[in-house]
Amino acid sequence: MASVVSSSAVGEKINEWYMYIRRFSIPDAEYLRREIKEELASLEDDQDLHLYYSLMEFRHNLMLEYLEPLESQRIEEQPRLSDLLADIDKKQARLTGRLDYYFNFFRGMYELECREYLSAIQFFKKAESKLTYVTDQIEKAEFYFKMSESYYYMKQTYFSMDYARQAYKIYHKQEAYNIRVLQCHSLFATNFLDLKQYDEAIQHFKKAYAMAEAEQQPQLMGRTLYNIGLCFNSQENYKPAIDYIKRAIAVFEDGNIITSLPQAYFLITQIHYKIGNMAIARQYHDKGVSYAKEAEDSLYIAEYEFLESLYVGEPDEEAIMECFDFLKDKLMYADLEDFALDVAKYYHERENFEKASAYFLKVEETRQQIQGGVKLYEIEV
Repeated sequence: MASVVSSSAVGEKINEWYMYIRRFSIPDAEYLRREIKEELASLEDDQDLHLYYSLMEFRHNLMLEYLEPLESQRIEEQPRLSDLLADIDKKQARLTGRLDYYFNFFRGMYELECREYLSAIQFFKKAESKLTYVTDQIEKAEFYFKMSESYYYMKQTYFSMDYARQAYKIYHKQEAYNIRVLQCHSLFATNFLDLKQYDEAIQHFKKAYAMAEAEQQPQLMGRTLYNIGLCFNSQENYKPAIDYIKRAIAVFEDGNIITSLPQAYFLITQIHYKIGNMAIARQYHDKGVSYAKEAEDSLYIAEYEFLESLYVGEPDEEAIMECFDFLKDKLMYADLEDFALDVAKYYHERENFEKASAYFLKVEETRQQIQGGVKLYEIEV
C-alpha cells in the first residue's frame, strides 16, 4: 500500500527546497523540486500548498536565470518565468502573511532582472511591510541584499551600502552562503566605484573574483572581470580596461552566457570608439548588437543605437535624444548621465562649444535627478 503524504511533510520539503535555492545548490534544489511536484499530485485539495509550490518554483527559476542561464538548458521541463508569473498573479488575492511577503519579494526580484527598477523598489517596499512574518535571518539577508542591488542601480549609493552591510553581517557568518558573500563584495565594490574610491573598489572586486573562481561560477567570474574593467574605464585607463573586458567576454562565450554578452561588448565597443579605433569598434559593435538581439535585450539594443548615432558618421541628434528619452523612461539616469557626458566631450573636442555646453547642462540636470532620486521611492504601497 502506498504511503500517505501529508500536507505538513510536503510543506517542510518546500522549506528545505527554498534553503537550497538560497544557497544556489542547483542539483539539490532540482531534486527536491521534482520530488515535491510528484507528491503534490496526491494533495490536489490543498490549494495553499499548491500556491506555496508555485511561488517557490518561480523563485527556483529566478535562481537559474540569475546564476547561470545555461543551467536551465540542462534541466528538462522548466517553465518560462513569465508563464509562472501569470499563473501566480491569478491567485494573488488569496495570498496572506508569509506567502504575501514571498510574492512581493520574488516579484521585485523579477522586476529587477527585467531592469524595471522603480517597479522593483515598489514590490520590495511592499515586501518590507510584510517582514514581520519572517523570522529566518537568512531570509532577511536575502531581502537586504536585493534592496541593496535595487538602490545601486538607481545610484542611491548610501542606501545601497547600508543594505549591503546588513546583508553581509548575516551571510558571512554562514559557510553555506559563500556566493552571496562574494556578491556582497561586488556590491561594496560597485558602490565604491560610484564614489570614485577606485582602490577600495578593485580590492573588493578581486576578493569577489577569487571567491567566484573557487566556487566555479562562470557567470559571477565574468561579471567580476567586467566590473574590474569598468573600474579602469572610469579612470580612463583604457588598456587594462580592455584586457579585463576581453577576459570577461571569453568567460561568457565559453559558458554560452548570452544574457551577459551585450553589456560586455557594449563597453569594449564604446572604449574603442572613444580612442578612435573605428574599425575595431565596428567589429565589436556588430557582434554586440547580434548578441543583444539574441538575448532580446531592449536596453542594450537602444544603447548600441546611441553609439551608432554619435560615432558613426555625423551625430544624429534626433536619434540621440530618442535614446535619452528611453533611458529616462526606464529611470536609467546613470547611463543617461554618462551618455550626455560622452556627447558633450565629443562636441568639445571638435570645438563646437555651443552644443558641448548644451550637453554639459544635460549632464548637470541628470545629476540633480540622481541626487534627488530618493523622492521617487517614497510611493504609496
